[in-house]
Amino acid sequence: MAEPQPNMQLRTLVGSAQRAIAESTRRPAFELPYTAPDLRPNPAVEVFDKVRAGLFALSGVLLLATSLAFGAGMDARSQASLLDTGLVHAVIWPVIGIALIASAAFSALPAQLSSRRQRAAGIHALSAAALLSCALTLASGFLPWTAAAVSAAAAGIALYGVHQLNLNTARNRTERIATDMPLGFFAGFALVYTLQLVFAAAGWNEPGHALAVSLVAVAAAVPAAVFAHSERGRHAFASGFGLALAAAAAQGWMLGATPLWACVLWVFLAIVVFVCAENRRFQISHAEHRVQAGRTLDF
Repeated sequence: MAEPQPNMQLRTLVGSAQRAIAESTRRPAFELPYTAPDLRPNPAVEVFDKVRAGLFALSGVLLLATSLAFGAGMDARSQASLLDTGLVHAVIWPVIGIALIASAAFSALPAQLSSRRQRAAGIHALSAAALLSCALTLASGFLPWTAAAVSAAAAGIALYGVHQLNLNTARNRTERIATDMPLGFFAGFALVYTLQLVFAAAGWNEPGHALAVSLVAVAAAVPAAVFAHSERGRHAFASGFGLALAAAAAQGWMLGATPLWACVLWVFLAIVVFVCAENRRFQISHAEHRVQAGRTLDF
């Protein structure tokens, strides 16, 4: 007697399901295009961890105090540079100082004090803040080249700290806000402020210097775009860099000291860097959805 048709259909469905399960087990695991968060327990707290958190807070206080005391020092020299952020930097640096103090307080919490990412980035954040405090003091003391060199060191250390954050992905949203954002914004704003000090020291404050200033600004925007296209603190970095360039463009346009085409170029560079950050966010979101669906990444 022939086997009933329903039983044949059931066996076909079961066989198809078994083959699908076997195929899924053979499917390779796909990694996201960034370092996965380290979810291991924190190492044991050491004396250096406490010292680092204390120095971090102290450097934030130092930046706040010096920015309030000397932040507007360069503005006494009108049109010190074609790339002049004006009074904006005198307002932003105290805000950054407060943000770094809050970040230092967060790094001193029991769950953060000995975490690997705090150990990796904390020393760079406090060093950059301390050096930038010195740069603000030197700039107000009319030591432009020394101030520019110290500011360049601060910006470089801050960028390296952002790189360390990229190697140690935040474990939660709080870490991204309290640790990544202050350091990222600091690095972006410090990069443009360093250019301001360099141009002021070189005496590039005439319309005839606009081409040279613009070429250097374009060159600086290249690494800025790379960092904005990275992982951690990318939007904060792009915001700091973009705000400083936009402030310089507005200052130059209002004072009539900078050609209009140069001001437009600086705004364009700020937009490009921010678009790089947005593009990276889209790529990461796209990759996460593909991995969740079990498909391969296409970039």
